[in-house]
Amino acid sequence: MQRIWAILLRRCPVCLQGEVFTSLFGMHTHCPRCGVKYERETGYFLNAMFIGYAAGFLVLVPTALLLAWLNVSILVFSLAIILETAALTPFLFRYARLIWMHVDQMLDPRSPQNLPVDRRSSLF
Repeated sequence: MQRIWAILLRRCPVCLQGEVFTSLFGMHTHCPRCGVKYERETGYFLNAMFIGYAAGFLVLVPTALLLAWLNVSILVFSLAIILETAALTPFLFRYARLIWMHVDQMLDPRSPQNLPVDRRSSLF
């Protein structure tokens, strides 16, 4: 349950306390609290793209089905989908990355040896 709250509050996957994002699309490179590096390797966030695509699909398909059922014009249909996509992009970007970082932390936990020396004692 603690991890779910950490995801919802956009917190670090290791210490569950440090902020991950600096702005709408900007991320810290390291946790300001425990110092862990968020991007473990080049291409680390590629899996987050798949999470974002899946979440976008789950949100946009019901909207598309509803609009098709209402038999709206192609212009209204296209405009609604484009606006919904534009509105959801910042949300999906942030939470897809957060979900991926937390899933990765659960599957491949970072040990104290992987943290900077000055931060090891404060975390564990």
